[in-house]
Amino acid sequence: MAVNIRMPEGMKKALDEIAASEFRSLNSVILQLLDEQLKSKGINWREKGEGQESAEK
Repeated sequence: MAVNIRMPEGMKKALDEIAASEFRSLNSVILQLLDEQLKSKGINWREKGEGQESAEK
């Protein structure tokens, strides 16, 4: 699934620098940060199975 995110240019540059220093894609860095944030809130989005969408929308 594709999601567009608007962010300040400086934030994008910082994320690009992290990705480059870790030899990873920007997408990979953003997914890791989002996953860490969800875990910190006690949300296990993988409970329904990776890639499955909730029937409740």
